[in-house]
Amino acid sequence: MQADADSLPGTDSLYEYAPCALIVTSKAGVILRVNSTFCEWLGFPKDQLIGHRKLQELLTIGGRIFHQTHWIPLLEMQGSISEVKLEFATSEGKKVPMILNVRRREHSGGIFDEVSAFVVIERHRFEQEVLISKRQAEDSLEAHLALQRDLSVADARLRIALESAQMHVWDVDPVTRERRYDESVARLLGYSSSQFISAAAYSSFIEPQDQHREAELFSAALESENQEYRCIYRLNGADGVQRTVLSTGRAAFDPDNKLVQFVGILHDITDVKREQAAAEDRALFSEQMIGIVSHDLRNPLSVISIAMEMLERQGLTPKQQKFVRHAQDAALRARRLINDLLDFTQARIGRGIGITKTTTDLHLLIAGTVEQLRIVYSKRELVHSTHGNGLCIADGDRLAQLTGNLISNAITYGAEDRPVTVTSSITALGFELMVHNWGSPIPPDFLATVFSPMTRGVNLPQDTRSVGLGLFIVSEIVKAHSGTVSVTSNTDTGTTFKAMFPI
Repeated sequence: MQADADSLPGTDSLYEYAPCALIVTSKAGVILRVNSTFCEWLGFPKDQLIGHRKLQELLTIGGRIFHQTHWIPLLEMQGSISEVKLEFATSEGKKVPMILNVRRREHSGGIFDEVSAFVVIERHRFEQEVLISKRQAEDSLEAHLALQRDLSVADARLRIALESAQMHVWDVDPVTRERRYDESVARLLGYSSSQFISAAAYSSFIEPQDQHREAELFSAALESENQEYRCIYRLNGADGVQRTVLSTGRAAFDPDNKLVQFVGILHDITDVKREQAAAEDRALFSEQMIGIVSHDLRNPLSVISIAMEMLERQGLTPKQQKFVRHAQDAALRARRLINDLLDFTQARIGRGIGITKTTTDLHLLIAGTVEQLRIVYSKRELVHSTHGNGLCIADGDRLAQLTGNLISNAITYGAEDRPVTVTSSITALGFELMVHNWGSPIPPDFLATVFSPMTRGVNLPQDTRSVGLGLFIVSEIVKAHSGTVSVTSNTDTGTTFKAMFPI
């Protein structure tokens, strides 16, 4: 059925209200004619556009640049432009994306550019989303590639570090729970080059005496995430060399307690164990040698002491008596050093210092010890104070030795013009011995090791010789009595060594 021609919109109406923008401009871009659709889209009345504005002036900055660099040259060369997307600025400053088609034609002696445009907001939004997604994908790809490069570098560094440290990687198949070894493990098994090693093959190299224990530890680690696998065992290599390895690893489980991952490290500690054993042998030999020499020196020293006592009974001149006393003092110091060395040897080889407990009058014992030391340290003031009454169960000789060592330490490091105070106390919980001196305090960083063997103070007088065993033996004597020993030292209150013995 044909429509009545009179009922159809006229040409002017079709032009004016077409569903697209229709513009006619001069060659220079001045708008000569424009339909209402374009004016409505941009919010400009016709009278502000026709003859007053150039089409390119309505474009955004990017569009203006395109107009200058591409639009004009293309129209000059080919006379038309197809499907160019540019953004126009509305009267309110908003951006409206449009697709434009342009055709240049000559009419009545003049040259005009005929432009049609379609708003493509949704298409523009979609294209922007595509561009954003593309950039994100490209960024993700670049980050992924960078991460792969970093992982490759880290993997190479890790392998170099593992090889330098004689370490090798292994893991567990989560499904079969069978161990898988890096090919470099073959070198640990005595092969000249890296190669595939199966779990069964590796197990055959483990020393038979170690296999059961290793298997039990591995099985336990497979059952619990909190159970770390750690085992030292021996490998009998294909080259005939037995190596010692430290194997460690830990399992990871999912929320359903299903094994997800188990990664481990094999560390060749053959050299470490060999050096450790050699060092222990050297230390044991040295300690045994010290014990033997110290024991063998006792007899000649006893002979010297007896000879000095016999000489002292003879009619000697004052000068000769002075020489004899010096010799007796030297023999006494040597005997004390030998006793310290013997005690040190017993403590180091694990036997500990031997004691024989008897019922002892603590105050009387300490008073006698202090009195004897007053003769030795005649130029120093020694004070003995007591607290409480009663007897104690202890090795009297060892308590006297402990007291002597603490007093000797206080004399050596304390202030020469201030007294050294020895306090013996009987309490309801046991008994205590304290030795206090004034003078420079013990440095804080030195307090932690003051009872270690071969430790000497930093302010030791130049004319004093010490092997640093006195306080170590004090701690061992206290330990043998199941007691504790402590020290406090500062400028205000001085230095106090306190030994506490339980009942």
